[in-house]
Parts: sequence; structure tokens; C-alpha cells
Amino acid sequence: MSPAALAQRANENAVTAAEDAFGTRLAGDNVGLYNPNNARGFNPAQAGNNRMEGLYWDQQAFLGRQIARSTSMRVGLSAQSYPFVAPTGIADTALLIPDDKASTSVSHEYRRPTGLNFFMLEAKAPLSETFAAQLATTLFQIRNDGGAHNDSWNISSILRWRPTDSFEVIPFGFWQRGFDGEAAPSVFTGGAYLPPRIDRDVFYGQEWADRPIDDLNGGVIVRGNATKNWRLQAGVFHSDATRSKNFVVFYRNVQPTGVGSLDILRYPEHSSYSTSGEVRASGVFTDGQFRHTVHISTRARDTHRLFGGGATVAFGTAPIGVARALPEARYVLGVRDNDVVKQVTPGASYVGQWANVGEFSVGLQKSFYHRDYGKLGAAPATTKSQPWLYNATVAYYVTPKLALYGSYTRGLEEFGTAPDNTVNAGEPLQAELTKQVDAGLRYIIIPGVTFMAGVFEVSKPYFDRDTANVYAVVGDLTHRGVEMSLTGRPLPGLTVVAGALFLKARVAGLPVDRGLIGEVVPGTAPRVLRFNAQYSGPTWRGFMIEGTVDHEGAQMANRANTLKVKSLTTMSVGARYPFAVGKVRANIRAQVSNIFDAFVWTVDGNSGRFAPNPARQYFLRLAADF
Repeated sequence: MSPAALAQRANENAVTAAEDAFGTRLAGDNVGLYNPNNARGFNPAQAGNNRMEGLYWDQQAFLGRQIARSTSMRVGLSAQSYPFVAPTGIADTALLIPDDKASTSVSHEYRRPTGLNFFMLEAKAPLSETFAAQLATTLFQIRNDGGAHNDSWNISSILRWRPTDSFEVIPFGFWQRGFDGEAAPSVFTGGAYLPPRIDRDVFYGQEWADRPIDDLNGGVIVRGNATKNWRLQAGVFHSDATRSKNFVVFYRNVQPTGVGSLDILRYPEHSSYSTSGEVRASGVFTDGQFRHTVHISTRARDTHRLFGGGATVAFGTAPIGVARALPEARYVLGVRDNDVVKQVTPGASYVGQWANVGEFSVGLQKSFYHRDYGKLGAAPATTKSQPWLYNATVAYYVTPKLALYGSYTRGLEEFGTAPDNTVNAGEPLQAELTKQVDAGLRYIIIPGVTFMAGVFEVSKPYFDRDTANVYAVVGDLTHRGVEMSLTGRPLPGLTVVAGALFLKARVAGLPVDRGLIGEVVPGTAPRVLRFNAQYSGPTWRGFMIEGTVDHEGAQMANRANTLKVKSLTTMSVGARYPFAVGKVRANIRAQVSNIFDAFVWTVDGNSGRFAPNPARQYFLRLAADF
């Protein structure tokens, strides 16, 4: 797609932009099996697999589409082009870099009954022959599922300085402030049963239990050719998320009647910020049909987290799904915890390519990991780790249509934070070694239609609540699966993005051997199917109809493996129509999601927290480019 096309908002379309069915985020849409928080049943960000324009960055704060053009999920064969991958999958964000054409775009989105009013204005302009700028601002009001409100606004800017054709500097910044972010209730049942059905449009939390936010992302990317054979890239990024206060609303021990104990937890100000980046030199050398690429890189991050110090107030018994205003409680807050992680990872990799035959790569890194953790103002406990990390990939082009691939990867990963219902709630979990093996194929069925299939095994330590309700390593976790993708245009005017995941997530260790927990991981769907299709007839003048089918198989709902949440299948239908008024190009889109208003309770992994799936929604979007 040309830079000029990338600069426009009216014609953004995640389905037609998707290269495969493994995950594409564009214009607020998520298409495909995976997203930046979930790939192969894990979180790519925790694995250190966030990329910004191909460079490593440690994301802590929300980054909006006003500045992030798209995010693509890379697994299997598509991940092999990235040096120094880690187990799980790559989430690569592309910035909306201004080009040499001036334009102004406006868009408005409206959603009911959950309630979304989203207005965005952005302008791009070349300020000189070598300098271009983009500025955007957004206002939005959201009433999420369950009726919780979230009112925010943000502003962002990207600059591009290109003094020569082979060198550019790209600074950017994004800031968002949320004025209201009411906490949606967390529901926990008192036994091996599901909560009763509730009205998903009723807010049964408390208006004073809100979560004001400040999110900041900024950085600069420099890239260019140093010599004929060597290219240099560098990126330095800062990501900062601050919550001036934070509430968690618990309904514990909920009975089959829907009545449970209402507890509201309040935290003092929390913050999480990180300065990270990568410097990479890449040398490319060709010799007839052979191409040799050498990458020399250093990645680093300095991450600080301030959390904990919360206190809980009990409000007695109350039914879920029923609005009930309560007076704001007085809290006596405790001392917060401070967590500082410094990590530097130099490495080198080699990629050898033989034209029309195949390619091979190897990578080696040495990670220097240092963590200080403890109560704020007290002497911290220090942990260190200096493992070797390595990866190898191979691809063989059997025919011009068929390619086979395989890879092995070893990584060092942090595992998020302990759930809010544990003794060590909010505590960042220690870094552990992980590994991944995968293999598969890519086959071009007809020109423009590609099928991909792969098998994988990802091995990581298993975190769960121990007998003292401390969230810690209690065993080993293995995800084995099959993933498939079918994308392209099988017929004139028809675009299809179809993906399937069949996953076997299993736990091994002492808690399983003793019968304390089951071997099946709760909250992990064994089967995920995603199908998107769009069609525009030859005489329709751009009018397009679209449909989506999403399916998740039944999954375990508790650690003992004695309860399941049922499978969920939802369908969405919609239409798009491009039009012009004078020189203004515009596009209007309407959609109805979950058209049959299917209802299930979903479960959030080992935390045991239940939440209903989103109800039927009506969506309207108008975008115009001037």
C-alpha cells in the first residue's frame, strides 16, 4: 500500500489489509486469531515481543490508533523475518508516519447500547521538502459493558525529518487523560457453579470507585544507510502509565441466587513507566543467488513500578446485576511496593537466503537481568539472572507455491502481576526461562489466496495460588496447538480472512499430582474460530457488505476442573459505502455485532473472575478525508 493511501482514514479496512489470519488491528478493528495480549494462549508483551516499527519497546501505557497506524501479529513463518524473537509471537506496531502530501481527516463513531461517542481530528502536512508533521486529537465517551463510564481525551503528534533519501528521524508523542473510569465488578462464585444471568446493561458498581488515568508514550526512531552494505536503526521509547487512584469491586462467594459479599478494594496512586529501546546494525551481502544478512543488536529497558498499599472495605451482602448506590468509604491505605527492573541484552544473528530454495537463521543473545523489589523506603531484595538466549529457524521452498518452515526459540520472560484476589496482589512476577518449537507450511492455492498451517509447543513455568493464597510458580505449563490461516480473494469482489486454533493447554507439577488442581488450564479455549468476509459487486459502486463469525469452545472455569463455561458463537453483519462530496472522500460504515445477543459467562484464567460476554451492539462510523 502506498504512503499516500496509508495517510487516509476513509478507506481504512482491517480485513483487506490483513496479510494472514493471525491478527491485524486497524481502525479500531481486530481481525484474526490473536491480538497483542493473546497469542497461542499467552501474552506477547510479557514475553518481550512488542515491536515499534520493528524495534524493541517495553510498552506500559495505552497507545491509541491516532498515532499507531496498525498492529500485526507475527507467528510461525511470518515471525522468522524478525531477529531475536522470543516464544509466543511478535506484536509489531506501525506508526502513522506523515508523508509528503497534506491532508485532514475527521471521523466519528457511535455505538449503542453500551454507548460510545468517539470523535477524532487529525492533520498532516509537509512543512518543507525534508520535514513533515502530523497532529491528532480525540475526544471520546464510553459506557462499557456493564454500564461503567470512561471519558477521555488525547493528543498526539508525529514528525518526520528526511534530509536524504536514505536517512530519516521520526520523533513522536501520545498523551491520554481519562477523567472517569468506573471499575466494573469482579464476580467470584462460592462453588463449582456459574453465576445467574444478569442484565449486561446495568451498572452495579459504584460511581465513586473510578480509575483516573494518565497514559504517555513518546520516543524517537532514527534509521538510515551507513554504507552500501550496512543499515543502522535505533529507537528510544518512554512509556508511562499513572493511576492516581484505583478501585477493584469484588462480589465474593456469590451463590446460585446471585447474592454475594460485596468488598471494594482501593489502591493509592500506582505508576508504571519504562524507558527502553534498541540499537541495531544490519549488514547485507549478496553473492549470486545467495544473500547473507548479519544483525548486531543491543536492547535495553529500565522499568519502574509503584503498586500495592491497598485496603479493603466490606459492604455486606448484595446481589450481582442490581444497581445499588452506596456512600463512599474511608480507607486507611498502606505502604506501596517498589519494583525496578534493569535489563540489557546484546546479541547477534545471521540469516542466509538461497534464492527460490530456502533460508536459515541463527541468533544468540546474552541477557543481563537485574531486579530490585521491596517496600517503598525500605532496603530492596535483589535478584539477578544472566542467561544465554538463542533461536534458530529454517524455511524450504518446495515449489513456488509451497514453503515449509520450522524454528526453535529460548527466551526470558516476566509473567505480569499477581491477581487482585491473592495475598501478593499486584506484585510483578519474577522472570523465568521459556522455550518454543514450531513448524508448518504456507501454500498459495491460487494467486491471491494463501493457506498457512502450523503446529507449535510453548513451554513456560506455571503460576497459580498456592495453599497460602500466594501467587507463585507451582508447576510447568505447556501449550500445544495447531493454527491455520486462509486469506485472500477467492472470487472477484470477495475478501476472506479465516483462522482456526486448536489448543491443548496442560499443567504438570506437584499440585496436579496431589489432586489440588486439574491439569487443564482454566480460562483457555481449546478451540477458536474466526471468519471475516467482505463482498462488493462489480456494479455496486463501492458499496460493500461484511460478516463475521467468532467461536470459542467450552473451557474450564475453575482450577479443580469440575466446572466449565459453555462455548460461545457470535455473528456480526454490516455494510460500508464510500462516497465523495466535491473533493472530500468519505466512508460510512454500519454494523450489528452479536446479532442474536448470545450470553455466556467468561472466566479470567486462574483468578476465577467471571464476566459476561458483550451484548448485542449497534455501531456507526463516518470518516472523511479533506
